Amino acid sequence: MIYKRFYISIIIQVILLSITPLLFLYVRSKMYMLVTTYSLVALWIIQIIYLIYYINKTNRDLSKFFNAFQYQDSTLVFNQQKEDKAFRNIHKSFNQIIHAFGKVKIEKEKDFVFFQHTIQLVGIGLLAFDGMGNVRLCNKAFKDLFRLDDFQNISELSCLENGFPDFLVQLKTEKQNLQNYLIENRLLKLAIKAVDFRLENESMKLISFQDIKSEIDKGEMEAMNKLIRVFTHEIINSVSPISLLSSSLIDLYERNDVRDSQSSMSEEVISNSLLGLKTIRKRSKGLISFVDEYKNLTQLPNARFELFSVVKLFEHIEMLFREECQLEGIEFTVSVNDEAQELIADEKLITQVLINLVRNSIHALEGMAFKQIKLSVDESNPVSCIKIMDNGVGIPDDIMNNIFTPFFTTKEKGSGIGLNLARQIMRLHDGSISVTSKPQNKTEFILQF
Repeated sequence: MIYKRFYISIIIQVILLSITPLLFLYVRSKMYMLVTTYSLVALWIIQIIYLIYYINKTNRDLSKFFNAFQYQDSTLVFNQQKEDKAFRNIHKSFNQIIHAFGKVKIEKEKDFVFFQHTIQLVGIGLLAFDGMGNVRLCNKAFKDLFRLDDFQNISELSCLENGFPDFLVQLKTEKQNLQNYLIENRLLKLAIKAVDFRLENESMKLISFQDIKSEIDKGEMEAMNKLIRVFTHEIINSVSPISLLSSSLIDLYERNDVRDSQSSMSEEVISNSLLGLKTIRKRSKGLISFVDEYKNLTQLPNARFELFSVVKLFEHIEMLFREECQLEGIEFTVSVNDEAQELIADEKLITQVLINLVRNSIHALEGMAFKQIKLSVDESNPVSCIKIMDNGVGIPDDIMNNIFTPFFTTKEKGSGIGLNLARQIMRLHDGSISVTSKPQNKTEFILQF
């Protein structure tokens, strides 16, 4: 019904084209109608040209209409005010379809923008690439995680670690992998998961990277604190009565009215009893002191942040260990980029961390021919990274993951709380502590603020 006027117009023009030749044949035989004859010829040519123009006009409109779809152009508008009502209806239909297409396109673009912003805000790193390794999606979390700028192909990720691009390609679908990476002095513990899919005829792989180090550390800390609270409670409950009882007995024996000549107990028995009871009391106090020391792991003070000089901090550490290093033949050096460099932290707590780490380095250098300890910082100001390096025996790979575990130690007289205490202090600073070690060559602890 919409195109009825168009059909009628075509039919009328075809009829006129058919009638005009008949009229031409009729008037041709009339000599007095010569002008009319030529006029009919001219009219016939004009009708043919107009019919061609009329049909081509429709073709041109159709071509514009389909091109608008091909190039996703929703701004094209056809004139609906034409005198020819046939084209007016066609143009109206075209405009309605293009308007509907434009609405679909806008909805699609809205969904795409929403998707992009959502992906960028997700805290999990996301990376998608095609079969040729070309990156199709990479969110901000992934770039922040690996400290990367924009890149086009996963082959560029070999700067992170040799074989990293091959690892991504060979990653199996739905299987979670746990990997450790050291990125700019930060130890990353990542849970990596991949999924393969197809978009039309193109294969794609989407990989998620989630840093679980903080969650693992938090879980370990909570478990450790619960253990120590139970440990402290049970031992103190057991030791306190022993200490009180021994003190009471000692007081009883030391009273003058008990030590008389008529006592049925010999002087030797009394002396031995006193000696035993004093030993019990001494050991009980030592055990309570021992428990109180470990109790401090769960009662760290709140960090009091201030801006202080890194040079003065290093000078203080160097002064504390100067005499000991001279006796042990250790070369103790400090390195700063600028004497004006400062650190925002709790000076007392960070000093304690450095003392523990330097003390560990001194123990690690025992038996080495050439001994060296070096403190250094990065170039930023305020400082964001402190390194403690020594060339001692190093840390074997089989115990590397246990050195921050509470009470774990390889020293005969070690308590096993120094490194764990250091990690807790760094967590109070929203920072981290990590370590790299090559046995018999170099060990480096890194404090990241």
